Amino acid sequence: MSRFQRPLFISIIVAIALYFGAVFLGDFEATKDALFKIPAVGWLLIIGLSLVNYLLRYQRWDWYIRVLSGVKIPFTRHFSYYLAGFALSTTPGKAGETIRSLYLKRHDVTYNQSISSFFVERFLDLLTIVLLSMLVAFQFEDYAVFVFVTAAAIFAALPLLHSQWLMGLLRDMSSREGKLAQGCGHLQGLLQSSTALLKNKILYGGFLVGILAWSAEGIGFWLVLDYLDQDIEVALAVSIYGIAVLIGALSFLPGGLGSTEAVMGGLLIASGVDSSVAVAATLVCRIATLWLAVFIGLGVSGGLASMGLSPEFSKQD
Repeated sequence: MSRFQRPLFISIIVAIALYFGAVFLGDFEATKDALFKIPAVGWLLIIGLSLVNYLLRYQRWDWYIRVLSGVKIPFTRHFSYYLAGFALSTTPGKAGETIRSLYLKRHDVTYNQSISSFFVERFLDLLTIVLLSMLVAFQFEDYAVFVFVTAAAIFAALPLLHSQWLMGLLRDMSSREGKLAQGCGHLQGLLQSSTALLKNKILYGGFLVGILAWSAEGIGFWLVLDYLDQDIEVALAVSIYGIAVLIGALSFLPGGLGSTEAVMGGLLIASGVDSSVAVAATLVCRIATLWLAVFIGLGVSGGLASMGLSPEFSKQD
């Protein structure tokens, strides 16, 4: 493990310890009862749906990398790189997942190509989750303005990303001197690469994959509620999951910690779920989604490191 990588992973382990410490100190009995109330088959289904999410999103990621770089990386190796990025899912905006770029560099995938893929992946995930949140917007007035304003902003950003005016502005600014000019040059390159993934079948295909992937985790959330004897419709459960993840993402808190749980639990209570059950269901859901991904990422990162495949940092692109 490299010097720059070690402190990141130490911070993740500390975050895990603090999170689970807060969980068990806060509502230990309710959480314990919820964990044991879900049968083994139920856990397999819930975790299986999370794994479906990861696999679908990886397939989209691999597609993007091949489109931008023309490089075809063997499935086992590339999927390992993708999963290793999950170790840093608790960084603000999941920006730490760009560590994949350091793994891909050895396969002649440039930083611009991999970071452009990451940008488009996050953009489409945001669009997908906004759409999944629509039912909550119609059912809970307090969230309606937030959801519709966010949706309008995202849809408005899509043509802007293709805008020749924006490209020209960035090109003019990058021709000057200074760090701002250098940053504008990098942004121009990022957007130019990204536009190739935001057109025609690649755009719609990526969006469809996002709908399927995030719906899978939303259905997993509904299964948690069902096993805890809560009568919540599937569509509503998926929408509650969507808006909680959306607010967590836009809060830019590490992994959406705190904000996601607060929204998810609050909406469950507003839907008639007992407060202790709502808290337990929320925590079980986060264990089976966010923390499952983090633990898998840490394990895969360690496995890659043992094979001599730690990410290598290079300033050259």
